[in-house]
Amino acid sequence: MYNGKFISVIIAAAGSGSRMKKRKINKQYRMIGSKPMLSHTIKAFDDNPFVDEIIVIVKEEDIGYCNEIIVEPYGYRKVSHITDGGSERQDSIYKALKKVNRSSDIILIHDGARPFIEDRQINALIKYLDKEKAAAVGIPLKDTVKIIEGDNIVSTPDRKKMRAVQTPQGFDKSLIMQAYEKAEKEGFYGTDDTTLAERLGIPVRIIDGSYKNIKITTEEDMMIANAFIERKMMRSGIGYDVHSLVKEKKLIIGGVEIPYEKGLLGHSDADVLIHAIMDALLGAGALGDIGKLFPDTDGKYKDISSIILLEKVGRLIHAEGYQINNIDAVIIAQNPKMASYIEAMRENIAKALYVEKKGVSVKATTTEGLGFIGCGEGIAAQAIASLY
Repeated sequence: MYNGKFISVIIAAAGSGSRMKKRKINKQYRMIGSKPMLSHTIKAFDDNPFVDEIIVIVKEEDIGYCNEIIVEPYGYRKVSHITDGGSERQDSIYKALKKVNRSSDIILIHDGARPFIEDRQINALIKYLDKEKAAAVGIPLKDTVKIIEGDNIVSTPDRKKMRAVQTPQGFDKSLIMQAYEKAEKEGFYGTDDTTLAERLGIPVRIIDGSYKNIKITTEEDMMIANAFIERKMMRSGIGYDVHSLVKEKKLIIGGVEIPYEKGLLGHSDADVLIHAIMDALLGAGALGDIGKLFPDTDGKYKDISSIILLEKVGRLIHAEGYQINNIDAVIIAQNPKMASYIEAMRENIAKALYVEKKGVSVKATTTEGLGFIGCGEGIAAQAIASLY
């Protein structure tokens, strides 16, 4: 859910892939790397923290195959229905719309043949739809476009005013239902879902998409897709931070205020756990460290919440083309005891980075009374983060 709104996703994968006809298997089940194409697509939404349910549309004869080959083996827990399609894509989507959860507020519609959609686009779309009615991801055109008649060019539109529209496309549930009902009643077929919303006079927002979010249609596209997978690599980074304990300071660790007689000394709120995690993330991406990004000589970071700084690091990581795989961190403190605050810390970190809580591990240990930490003079933290 996002702000209490139930998010449904419809994945259209009932096409035959006619431009790949020389292959006997439907393109949605072709292997990209070690997984079928459709598996990559479902995983993108199944892993997203805001998505509540996924409805997958396939050919009627492929329902059992899809379940046995893709959904069950990979354990996709958000797939509520695998349903058959109609004679046209629009008919398939209309059938799937009737199966969405009654509690659904926002519906995203996505092509099964776009396996490289990322959280960055999904989250931006959902955030916009929290307030508005319709939006889609799209990218600026790289090529000049010509209007032709026969084989002759008759005009050249301004490509700055044009976008190549991708999926997902997202809508308020009641709006998209109304749009599809109107289209069926009038026998109108559009080339995409936003076309139907436009016919209701509803403005549709274009959210920045990604050139990586390709639609796999031809054999050449398959070559590009496999190249994407081969270039994906895991990167790891480590982080360490330590602060001294002093009186008359609040103790903030993992974004949680912990009642204690002392707090950590630092330019910001001195959240030793968050600082270690930020350095681990930045190290994995070879993007410097927190001293470089948030210097203690800059007054705007005085007493700032480290959770705000973590959000900034998360945006930087995504802007560089990385996604966060997991974080493992340990707090090293003799006192106070951390056990009752660990879950709240994990939640704060996951929320700040737009990742699932299960991808964030936080532990705590002592030094058995040894050293400056054992004497209660300070608290340290270590973290390891991995990106892909």
